Order: sequence, then structure tokens, then C-alpha cells
Amino acid sequence: MQQKLTTILLLSTVIGISAGTSAEASGSLLTDLSTQELPTSKLLDRHLTTEVKLVEDASATGDRVIDDNSASIEAPSPKSDWVGNAHAPSVVTSPKAFDATEAIPLPEPMVPEEIGGLNLRQSGVMVSQQVPATPPPADSLPEPLPEAEPEIEDPDPVLPTTPVTPPESAEPPPETGPTVTVQRFEVLDSTVFDESDFDTVLSSFVGRALGIDELRQAADSITQLYLNEGYITSRAVLPNQPITDGVVKLQIIEGSLEEIRIEEADRLANYVRSRINLGAKTPLNQFDLEDQLRLLRADPLIDNIEASLRAGTGLGQSILVVRIDEAEQLEAHLTLDTDSPVSVGVVRMGANVTYRNPLGIGDQIRAAAYRATTGGSHLYELSYSAPINPMNGTISARFLPSEFEIISPQELASFDIEGDAQVYELTYRQPLVRNPREEFALSLGFRHRDGDTRIASTDFSSNSASVIQFGQDYLRRDPQGAWALRSQFSLGVDWLDATNLSSPQADSQFVGWLGQVQRAQVLNPDHLLIIQGDVQLASDTLLGSEQFVIGGRQSVRGYSQNARFGDNGVRLSVEDRITIQRDESGAPIMLLSPFIDMAAVWNTESGTTVNDDRFLLGTGVGFTYRPVEKLNLRLDLGVPLVDIDDSAPQDVFLYLDFDLEL
Repeated sequence: MQQKLTTILLLSTVIGISAGTSAEASGSLLTDLSTQELPTSKLLDRHLTTEVKLVEDASATGDRVIDDNSASIEAPSPKSDWVGNAHAPSVVTSPKAFDATEAIPLPEPMVPEEIGGLNLRQSGVMVSQQVPATPPPADSLPEPLPEAEPEIEDPDPVLPTTPVTPPESAEPPPETGPTVTVQRFEVLDSTVFDESDFDTVLSSFVGRALGIDELRQAADSITQLYLNEGYITSRAVLPNQPITDGVVKLQIIEGSLEEIRIEEADRLANYVRSRINLGAKTPLNQFDLEDQLRLLRADPLIDNIEASLRAGTGLGQSILVVRIDEAEQLEAHLTLDTDSPVSVGVVRMGANVTYRNPLGIGDQIRAAAYRATTGGSHLYELSYSAPINPMNGTISARFLPSEFEIISPQELASFDIEGDAQVYELTYRQPLVRNPREEFALSLGFRHRDGDTRIASTDFSSNSASVIQFGQDYLRRDPQGAWALRSQFSLGVDWLDATNLSSPQADSQFVGWLGQVQRAQVLNPDHLLIIQGDVQLASDTLLGSEQFVIGGRQSVRGYSQNARFGDNGVRLSVEDRITIQRDESGAPIMLLSPFIDMAAVWNTESGTTVNDDRFLLGTGVGFTYRPVEKLNLRLDLGVPLVDIDDSAPQDVFLYLDFDLEL
């Protein structure tokens, strides 16, 4: 009887361990560079109505007097309502839709979601492995990398991309008034450029006898220098001054924001203002300000944004008027997929609800529930996250209770094997660099998990793990695509009664590293190539919740969910997403995605391998269909290219992923 039980439990290992890197085990996983099955991200689909007005200013004409002995200049005085540079025309930009590139996520490597124990080893040989429940869908994973699409040239920027230049004047007539021989220019109150920058611009004016008009041209050349670098509300002026020894002073008026005025968004006013302030330093720079407005445009809390730059009350000051339409606070989804192990039921249905900004600080509450259609597994999630600074440093807390029951195969189900687990997570993620083109962030988190397994209502095994996780992630967009990289170090600690056993038995004392890289490459408007790579290395034998698992829709298509697992592993996936139909707006609604996936796993301690079939290779094609805006359907057909020793081999695997936003 003992031998039969051992054989059955070993079989449960192959069939029952959950797919990929689990939510609670991963801490921070590399999400797809694309945001949705089709381009539904706010960055691509939301139309930003932008109105930017640069108030025209005609400089007053003052009296000019040049004295032969000690020359004095009285130059035109800038008007207090000046925004931009003198003679700046009114500029208004109107909204246009983006030509979005399709964005469909590829499967992610996941660590097994251990829901049961079944972690017994005798004489260094695994007798049985935990039986976990199914992993949550990708959108329930921990804080993902920021949304990433290839950088797209925006035909309608938030602020005008063409700087307002000083007026071009015809060849000036010969000077009839007094002139002064300029030996040197002294530029006052510049915090952006140094003397060498000005020398390059003003060299053509030095050593010449200049009249008032030519001196003003010298000031305009400095204004142009500022404009070229995006300082659209800064300029140089020729102040009233005595000229001694040929030294002419040029005064810099560096523009600033007098006020950020938020309209129609009382609950988000402080949230929006604090982020715009990051790009509103003095002197005001168009590009920095645009970056912050673009980030807000992509923020899930915001549905629409309009920005107007107006004249302020002081010299060189401006008022930025921002009108915000808040997004719907409540968002709900119904899901159906085949991401569950055979042992608890392949097909899984679920629902998740997100409530945004409940406290008015940009926070978020999320609740989710998933159930195998056969009743073999139940997974729940409750999470809360809140930003604590304008750079989107975020604190997140999650609780994931789950339970399972083995229902297949019948020989194993007759033993009445069931279990449960509770996972607690607390994570802080802080971006250090954040703009529309790149983001670099560090994260620090703690995860604790308790799991129990019972056979015929009798306690069979239990284990506990406490893990400190330190992550680094980087995202870079360019016109041809995007890069995403993530590194995570995990340290198992003996806290909160974590399992601590003698080697080579698996326990919570370990050091591990998970590295992930992804490239999205635009081959042409209808082809998006996605390449993903993952590697995990561990110093010791790991509990199932920390192992690298392969097989299934989110790992290696062409094999059953959780076909193989080990302490260490590598995975590579290549997929070409081909648009075959677009709607009237040009958005993809139907795609074909041929792919090839491969992966391998191995254990740290010798003698603990479940079987010799540790390499998987599969190929196939995916089909994505989005008939309406809020419905996404994906089917993947996977064919195994490497045979493995399973009791019920298959020639073809069909994977389903259905998502309906209510």
C-alpha cells in the first residue's frame, strides 16, 4: 500500500503543480511589453485634446539714446503678460488618433503557486510534491512593469513641438543712428547655459560697431538658443544701460510657471499638480512639461486631459490650465481560461473588480475570485496599493487565500487529497527615472506563505516560507520597439515559523535570482515580433512555491499546465503577431500569432529530479479576436516537438483566454 501511495503521489507531481511562476512567488514578474490583447492602453487609444495658446506680445517701442562718450541704451520693455518670446504667434493644436500598433501579451514565466504541502523526501529522493492550485491570471500579478509600447511620434503633442522663434527680419537698412563698438557681451542671470555657449552664439557680433537694431539681434540669438532647447517662455532682452569699454549686457528672463490651475478634477487636483510640478522647474522647459503631461495621459485614473499655457501676472510667468476628465472608478472583468492544472480541472472561470482612487490620492483596491469549473480549485485575491510620492513610488499589500482538491486522475482522486494556503505580501516600488521613453525602478518586498495538505481529512504535510525580495526593472521605448528587463533577488529567511529542514530537503532557507528580458520589435505596421527570455538560479533545494515551472499557455505551449518544474530553469519564446484585419479607425481586431516556445529545468541537489524529461519544445499558432472594444478572445494551438514520458500524451493542445470588461 505504501508503494502504491508513493507512486500515486509521484504522479500528482507531474500533473498537479501549478503553472509558471506564481503570483505569490514571483514578487515582480516581467509583464508583456504590450498592454492588452489589442491596443487598449490609454496611451494609444485615448484621444488627448490639447489646447496650447502662446499669447502674442508686441514689444513696446521705447526711446533709444546712444551718447558718444558713455553710451547708454534704453531698450524696449517686455510686457508683463508675455508668454513665449516677443512677437509670439498664437498656436493651437487639435487632437488626432494614434496609429496604434497591436499589443498582445505573451505568456509569462511563473513560479508554482503552492497551495498544498505534499513535500516529503526520503533519503534525498522526492516521494511527493506539493499539489498547488492554479495561478491567477496575469493581471492579478504583483506590480508590473509600466505599460510599454514602441515609441510613437505624436502628431499632436501636449505642448507645441515647434518652438516659437524670434521674428525673421529682412536685411536691416544701414544704421543712421549712433553705434558702439562691442568688445564683449555680458549675459546676466542665466542658470541654463554657461559663457562658452553664449560665446558661440555671439561671436559674430563681437568686434563690430553695432547700432541698436543689431544689438537687439544679438539678444534674439540668445533667445533662439533657449528656444532650441525647449525653453519656450524664456528670452534675452537688451536692458537700459551705460556702455563702458565696449561691454554690452544682455538680460535673461527665464520663464516660470506662476500657477498650475486644475479644472474639473477636484479629487485628483493634488495628484495631478504634484506630477506636473516635476516638469515645471524654472526655467520652464517645454519638453519636461510635455513628458509629465504625457505620463498623466497614460494614467489609468485619467480619461482625458487638456492643457493650456497662458500669460501670467509677472514678467516671464505663465499659468498652466489643465482640464481633467477622470476615468471610471469602477472596472470589472469576467474571465475564462485554461490555465489550471489537469489535477484540479483545466478550465477556470473568474471575476475581478478594481476600484480606483477611493481616498482621492491615486490609490486602488482590487478584489478577484477564480474557480475551476470542476470545483477542484478556488483562488481569491484582495489587494490595495497607494502612491506615496509624485514619482509614483507605490506601497502595495496583497492577501491571497486559496484551496484545492485533487479530482484527476481517478486513482489519485480516490485518496481525497485536498489543501489550502494563505499568502501575504507587502511591497514598495520606487521609480528613480520615469518619463514616456524609459523607466528604471527598484522594489523591496516581503512575502509570507503558509500551506497545508490533507489526505482523507488527515493532516499530511505543511510548510511555510518567508522571503525577502529585491527587484530592479528597466523599460526603454524607441520608435522601432521597446526593451523590458527585470532582475529579482530572493532571500529565504527563518521568520514567522518558516520551514527549516536539513539539506538536501527543501525548506525556506535559500538564495535565488530571477532574470527576465523582453523585446518588442516593430517589423512593419502589421508585424510585431515579441521575444522573451527568462532564467532562474537557486543556491539550494526549493519549496514548490519557489520553483521554476514550465508547460502550459503561459510558459511552453504544446504541453499541459505545469508539465515540469525544478529549482533552476530557462525559457525562450518567440512570437510574431500579424494583423489580418483592422476596424474603421485602424485598430487591429483580428491577429494571427505563430510562435515557438522552449524551456528546461533542473534541480540544485543531485538525485532529486522527478524524471529525465526536463527540456520542452513546442510550436503553434495563436488567434486573437476583438469584435467589440471590451471583449478579447485568444485561442492558442500548441504542438509538442519533444516527447515526454507522461501517462496521457497529447498531439495537440488548445488554450483559451477570454476576457470581457463589464
